[in-house]
Amino acid sequence: MKGKLTQNGQNPALARRRRFQAIAALGCIFALSFMGRSAFSAPYESARPETAGAKDPVTAARAGRAYVGNPSSIAVLGHSGATGESSDPRQPGVEVRANSWATGTNPAVNSVYSRILARNPEIKGHNYNLAHASANVRDLVRQADRAVSLTPKPELILIQIMDADIVCPASSRDYSAFRSTFVSALKTLAQGAPESSLFVVSQFGSPGTSAKALTPAQRRRFGGTGPCDFLDPTGRLVPRKLARLDRIIHAYEAQLAAGCKRVAQCRYDGGAFGRVIDKREYFASDYHFSVKGHAKAAAVAWSAMKRAGLVPRTRSAFSA
Repeated sequence: MKGKLTQNGQNPALARRRRFQAIAALGCIFALSFMGRSAFSAPYESARPETAGAKDPVTAARAGRAYVGNPSSIAVLGHSGATGESSDPRQPGVEVRANSWATGTNPAVNSVYSRILARNPEIKGHNYNLAHASANVRDLVRQADRAVSLTPKPELILIQIMDADIVCPASSRDYSAFRSTFVSALKTLAQGAPESSLFVVSQFGSPGTSAKALTPAQRRRFGGTGPCDFLDPTGRLVPRKLARLDRIIHAYEAQLAAGCKRVAQCRYDGGAFGRVIDKREYFASDYHFSVKGHAKAAAVAWSAMKRAGLVPRTRSAFSA
């Protein structure tokens, strides 16, 4: 969902939806409305393994891939949509990184890492989650610096960002600034880990389907009078604001796609996350991903990665 910004720069529903997450699920659903034009960042967390088109001339020079088939190391950068925050109903607000759709180890999620591990045992233990709550694109640059300092360098780097950067209303300057900083982060990764592959995901779900996934109480809770509050204080849908928020989200996603094209080893999911139909079971009470939400995100990302050629399309192609 995407909607109202909280004090820590997240959109309660978007915050991820936790947040939402985000809007501030991814991010990431969109029941939160944008009440302001600023985003805040949370303290940076240390990296740790999980345990329970047009190309810039600089980056185009080294566009090789370190792995054939499946990678032997993986990292995820971005916001709380990837941290497992609130995914355990017994621990609201707590990060359970084992539940992360990207690097988690919970079999119920079957994360991207777990799927690769089943095909390439060499990746075992080389799953790093550098994402943190309320991260915006400036934080992504710092995360990128951390990623390229890891040993071994991640052969596959997943990126889930955007939620905390969304402002409403948004101007061309906002979009340009976001894209510029995003490209800076990608270049840091491309130059510091030139043989790594980068995979960027879009915003999970959509305002329209997220509204339908909310309970009546949540609709009232996330409702407001801001320019992108697509639910009013009584929880009723405001079509005009819904359309505005949808346009803004797609505009930010266009910046992700355009930025990715600037770096040879970057692939965008083509809007795969955004095409997901939000369901109530995908989210915790604070609109972060539930375990089922992380499982859905992992499945969607995996399919998109196959289409992008980042992992083999058939299991028989790997192994060795």
